[in-house]
Amino acid sequence: MKTKRLFALLVAVAMLAVAMVPAFAEEHAPVTLRFMWWGGDARAAATLDVIEAYEAAHPWVTIEPEYGSDEGYQEKLTTQLVSGTAADIIQMGTGWMPGYVASNPDYFVDFFEYPELIDTTTFAEAFLANNGQFDGHQFGLPTGISGHAFLYNTGLAETIGLNFADQYTWDDLLEMGKKVREYDDSMYLLDMGASQLNTMIVRPYLQQLTGNTVLVNDTKARGFEEADLVATLSYIKSLYDNGVIAPIEDVIPYGSDLTTDPNWIGQKYVGMFCYSSTIEPAAAACPDASFAAGKLPVAADAKDEGWYCNCPQYMIVSKASQNVEEAVSFLNFFYNDAEAAKMLTNVRSVPPTSVGQNVCAELGLLEGVAKDSVDIIQTYAGTNDLGLTTEEEVTAILEDAAVQVAYGQGTPEQIAQDTIELLDTFLASK
Repeated sequence: MKTKRLFALLVAVAMLAVAMVPAFAEEHAPVTLRFMWWGGDARAAATLDVIEAYEAAHPWVTIEPEYGSDEGYQEKLTTQLVSGTAADIIQMGTGWMPGYVASNPDYFVDFFEYPELIDTTTFAEAFLANNGQFDGHQFGLPTGISGHAFLYNTGLAETIGLNFADQYTWDDLLEMGKKVREYDDSMYLLDMGASQLNTMIVRPYLQQLTGNTVLVNDTKARGFEEADLVATLSYIKSLYDNGVIAPIEDVIPYGSDLTTDPNWIGQKYVGMFCYSSTIEPAAAACPDASFAAGKLPVAADAKDEGWYCNCPQYMIVSKASQNVEEAVSFLNFFYNDAEAAKMLTNVRSVPPTSVGQNVCAELGLLEGVAKDSVDIIQTYAGTNDLGLTTEEEVTAILEDAAVQVAYGQGTPEQIAQDTIELLDTFLASK
């Protein structure tokens, strides 16, 4: 009898244990997702918090984070996409996406095909249509509302007598730089590296001068003549000749993250060009100063304003993923869960969804330089130049031209000729 009772007890315990096993153990096989992104410490910490929260609510899912700086990111991503080894979820550069889609649209999942897994109605329809949508396919989801920005030290600007609150021209920018040097010859108006020279001067300056993007997507041709590029590079030369921009050799060691430059932290620069998505960290890197978002330079006779509002990055799901539905579901949590929004706040600029915006408004985060910079960029109506102009090879060519000018490695005329030859060779391959 004792044996029977013991057996019955063991059966009962076993049945109870089975009953207590969470439903997911029966319904869900373990899933592992890779999530690849770049960004600073604040972005990484917030994103890791969201991953942890999602895993807690979905214990069968493990998300492996792959993150770091943007140095070499695109090269790595290109190799992975071509070889079919890309992460399941990928933070994508907006300037790279058109080239990838033209090369192979089957790299990416169309989010519109998964309405039961992700709610895209929390994005403004027009904004979504212009950001990540290609021929009606929503291959990318914008991570924020962003655009070019100018951040300036209000104390220095007021002391020196500089006004960035009202519209100014490229010539005004040059004159303001001269005033800074007159005030203190150890200071500079602008902190700029190779990337900023291209994105914040070469491209918008040429666009304002000609009314065209640097390379025209529809015609696959240059949107400028040699004289236009000579004028643009000559302007950059004047900025260096007059000490408006810090010497390139002083800035290059800090790569794309100019906020690590001790001279930025030490208030030796009045301002820097950046993006709405990076303006808060740039201001936070110099805690002893007060900052504001300013207007962007526009030529008096500009044929196109050259500045436009878009988004800082896209989130995409690789079509090669073995777990597409789980990856899409995670991004629904990433964008549309209020708790996730509280973790992410504005680390990727002003949130693009009504959920994220409502949370940030409640937290008082839709204020300050990030929000101000978004308000400012939305007042410009420049033509979006994403596409051929922002492809990796073209970016390298334009950056190299500007850096050669910065180092004094040739005249603007010589450098323009060499640059055009390289761009024409690139276009011939399209």
